[in-house]
Amino acid sequence: MKIRMKTGWYLSGVLFAVALIGCAGDSATPLSEQEVREFAVNHIESQVGFDEAVEPYKSGLSSETKYFTTNQDEPKNANLENVDGAWFFEDSVKADVMDVQLYGSAASVMGVMYFHTLGAVGQRSFHGTVVRDGDRLRWDRWFHQDHGQLAKNYIPNNSDVEGAVALCNSMAWMALQGDGSAAGEVSDSLIAMDPSMALAHVGSLWRAWFAGDGEAWEANVAEAVEKSQDSATKYYFMSHSDVFGDQLENAQKAYALASDSPLTQIQYAWHLMAVDAAAARLILEQTAKRWGALGAPNNLLGYLNMREGDMESAEICFKRYVRLAPDVANAHDSMGDFYAKKGDNESARACYAKAIELDDSFESSKKKMAELDS
Repeated sequence: MKIRMKTGWYLSGVLFAVALIGCAGDSATPLSEQEVREFAVNHIESQVGFDEAVEPYKSGLSSETKYFTTNQDEPKNANLENVDGAWFFEDSVKADVMDVQLYGSAASVMGVMYFHTLGAVGQRSFHGTVVRDGDRLRWDRWFHQDHGQLAKNYIPNNSDVEGAVALCNSMAWMALQGDGSAAGEVSDSLIAMDPSMALAHVGSLWRAWFAGDGEAWEANVAEAVEKSQDSATKYYFMSHSDVFGDQLENAQKAYALASDSPLTQIQYAWHLMAVDAAAARLILEQTAKRWGALGAPNNLLGYLNMREGDMESAEICFKRYVRLAPDVANAHDSMGDFYAKKGDNESARACYAKAIELDDSFESSKKKMAELDS
C-alpha cells in the first residue's frame, strides 16, 4: 500500500460500510474522537524526512490494512515490505481532519492533506477507517484523491451576475443533449442577464443549427468570439466558423486547453469525424464513459457506426440516446435516421412524428417525414 503514492484513490461506499460493521463488532475499548484525531494527524504529518519516515509510516498500518484505487479490480492489502524512503520527499505534510464519526472500536475519518515542497503545495482529500489494534491505533481502510488529478480542464464559466454560472451550466447540458430549442431559450435569458458572457451563446448556436439558420449561427459565433476572455473559449467558438480559419485546428486547440470539457470534446470529435474516424471514436468513447448521462457522444457514435456499416452498434447508441434524452426531439430524429437507413420506413416515420410532437419547430424531422410520405 502506498498512502503517499501520487495516484488517484476513490472511496468505495460498500467497502467502507463493511469495514465499519466488521470493526465495530470488535470487543476492544471504544475509541474517542480526541485519540482518533491525534493518531490521524500524527501519522500523516510524520511522513517526511525520507528514510526517517519509514517506521512511523509503517506503525500506523498493518498487513490487514486494505486500500482501493480506480486502477484496481479489487481492494488490496498493504505491503509493508516495499516501503521506500523516497516516497517521503516533501518539506512538510499537514493534516486537516475535517470529520470524525465514532462507531465503537472503529472510526470514520475524513480530511485534507497538504504537501509542501520547495514552495509548491499539493492537496489530497482522504477518507479512512481507524481501528484499535492492541495497544495502538491503525488505519484499517484508506482511500484518497489527489486534487491535482481531478478533472479540472474545463472552458472557464465565469460571471459576476448572480445565478448566471449555474444557468449557463444547465444551458450547456441542454445543448449537449441536443435540445436546441430549450438551450436557445435559456441562452436568450443568459445574454440578457450578462451581455459580456461568451458561453451564453452556446444555446443560441445549437438552436440556429437545428433551425438551419446560417445567419443567426454566424452572428452568434462572431459575438461569442469577440466576448471571449480566455484562449480555450475563443478557440472553441472560432472552431464553429471558417471565417476564423481552419475549424479543425481551432477545435484541436480548444480541446488541448480544456480537454475535460464535454463542449470541446464533442466539437473536436465532430470535426475529426470527417478526416479521422478512428481518432473521433476514441474521443467520443471517452466522453461517453466520462459523461454517462450525456446524449451527444452516443448520438455521434451512432452516426459513426452507421457510416461504417455497423448497424447493430449504431442501434444501441441511438437507443441509448433516446433513453438518456426521451423528451428531446433530436434523439428521436436520430433514431428515425437509423430506421430510414435500415429501410424500416414505418418505424422511421413514427420517430420523426415523435420528434415533431416534442418540438413543433424541429424542421429536420418535418423535412424527412415529407420525403418519406412522397
